[in-house]
Amino acid sequence: MALHIFWPASACLTLFVVGVIMIILKYGPRLFQSRHTPLPTQQEWEEKSYSREISISMG
Repeated sequence: MALHIFWPASACLTLFVVGVIMIILKYGPRLFQSRHTPLPTQQEWEEKSYSREISISMG
């Protein structure tokens, strides 16, 4: 069987399909307006979190 002839084309097709899937996973809700309430962005998560100073008392 001449499978060795077709592997570059199948590898390119696989990379293309994986790339499209990654783009859909990352930007899908924005592209297709599929989510009614968007997930918070990283900046919104950081604003919601709080920071406390850590004090260590020895003894």
